[in-house]
Amino acid sequence: MNKAALSDRFISVLAYYTFGIFSIIWIVFANLTKKRITPFLMFNLYQAIFISVILAVISLLYSIAINFMMVIPFVGKLANMFDIFFNKTPLYFSFTISGLLVTLLITYLAFRALIGAKSYIPFISEIVKENFGG
Repeated sequence: MNKAALSDRFISVLAYYTFGIFSIIWIVFANLTKKRITPFLMFNLYQAIFISVILAVISLLYSIAINFMMVIPFVGKLANMFDIFFNKTPLYFSFTISGLLVTLLITYLAFRALIGAKSYIPFISEIVKENFGG
């Protein structure tokens, strides 16, 4: 386990729960004040940004695919039922299945950052390590 500073851990948690918005703010703040960003914090900040971009791209592609399949007679009805089941039917209060999966992912990442350990997500963590260090 990494001996990350408590402030770095809290900043990492905020970065995950704000879907990378706080990451961008903190990177700009650190550059303006000439503050050094530790490798642990840099890894978590850039991973939070990358995950938010990936989730936005997946959402956009999913929306395009569902709208494209809606015009196909039989497949459109199945695609609509799939979309309603996974993205519009609440399981618990307002959590849908897809929303629950995203919340669980973000909670896992934030918890690992809070205890001072780097989280590993197969494709994403490798890209962040190669390009931004950590």
